[in-house]
Amino acid sequence: MKKRKNLNQEILIIAVLTLTVASLWVYLSIQKTLKKQSEKPIVSQEEISTFNPKLDESIFNELKQRNP
Repeated sequence: MKKRKNLNQEILIIAVLTLTVASLWVYLSIQKTLKKQSEKPIVSQEEISTFNPKLDESIFNELKQRNP
């Protein structure tokens, strides 16, 4: 009977430790995801001015020539 009681205590300890580690893992994963979403890139006015909204169609022709 004493062996069975020790076995049950060991199983309980392992279960509690496993749940603790799993909970910590989930919590840290959520924190990491939330932190990534809150970070916004800093773009200077100079970098914004270099963007051109017009589509350069000559690039498509060059790509077609590269891949027959």
